[in-house]
Amino acid sequence: MPGRWDWLKEELSGISMLTKLPTMTKFLKGKISGPDDMTKCSMCPNMCRHACPISIVDGKETTSPAGKSRVGMMIENEVLSLDRENLLPIHMCLSCGCCEIWCPFDFSVSDILRPVKTRAVEHNIVYEEFVELFDDLRENGTIYEEIEDQGDLPDDGDVLYLRGCEYREGDSEVIDRTMSVLKKVGTDPFVIYDEKCCGIPAYNTGNIGLFEDLIEDMAEKIRGSGADRVVTSCPSCAYAYKELYPEFDQNIDAEISHIVEFLEGKKLKFAPNKNTDRFTFHEPCKLVNGLGKKESMQDLLDRTGLELEKPRRNGDETFCCGSGGTTVSRLNEELSSEVARERLSELKSLSDEIITSCPTCKRTFEDNDEEVKVHDIAEIVDGLL
Repeated sequence: MPGRWDWLKEELSGISMLTKLPTMTKFLKGKISGPDDMTKCSMCPNMCRHACPISIVDGKETTSPAGKSRVGMMIENEVLSLDRENLLPIHMCLSCGCCEIWCPFDFSVSDILRPVKTRAVEHNIVYEEFVELFDDLRENGTIYEEIEDQGDLPDDGDVLYLRGCEYREGDSEVIDRTMSVLKKVGTDPFVIYDEKCCGIPAYNTGNIGLFEDLIEDMAEKIRGSGADRVVTSCPSCAYAYKELYPEFDQNIDAEISHIVEFLEGKKLKFAPNKNTDRFTFHEPCKLVNGLGKKESMQDLLDRTGLELEKPRRNGDETFCCGSGGTTVSRLNEELSSEVARERLSELKSLSDEIITSCPTCKRTFEDNDEEVKVHDIAEIVDGLL
């Protein structure tokens, strides 16, 4: 497989060693000083383009990784005006992190472009599609209208299970199965009934002020629970709590784990597999690229004894479900669905039984193909323990 530095090697191949050494030195120093990150990204020959789900499906230069950075750079330099039309390519990003794997500087295009999104929101340049989202987050603390908790879940224990907006809104079965798994591995799980959104949808859309309000509230709720161990079903939530909250001075003082992370360190005794079905799996971007768990889901599934078909794009080369990053699915629903169908075509060539570990991925696949059966990994584990 080609390496991410191959393009640089090719550029230097015809240069003498006397010239090559200082050229390499200047290039490497660029990681510390020199042009800003957006400029470096915009000047790159799109070395991560082949891995970007939007670029693969959309095929446009303006929505390629380096193309988005060029648009951002031109907005920052006032070559282009800061308006909704010019901002649109920048929002065609799934925040999946697939670009970072191939970048010589380990850049994430979504991170590079977020300040442009933030400046737009600060100037009240907001898409109508975001207004309802912001209103729901501000008024209800969720990405939906106010969620009424169903069921009778314990509100005291030793492991706090944060269910997330998606499963609280529409999949109580996965919540029950996750609680069951946590009990089977010897913990006493509980929930908080005033759980709110982790805030990452506001972060992804550039509304940092709203994000800060949400995380202050949610961090206080988690601290107030007294839990020293927190488990989530949503990898984006886990990423927010672990990586983003500390950046904004909201330390939770508890160990945060996605359910896959939590289970990978447990001695699990699975029953002999009597299921003759063949399964495939989809690893969520934020689990793999955000939390750095490149093989954790595969390792856990291998332990179950299920007959698994591995997709070509797996591990740190996984492919987004199409609804990552919040913005694409709201501003260009058809493009989001095309990404989903691209991924589903690969998975369905292996099996109609798909296992994932992300509420958003599960909903997106189910919404885009009625023929597939999508399982949360907690449902699979619970059925075999």
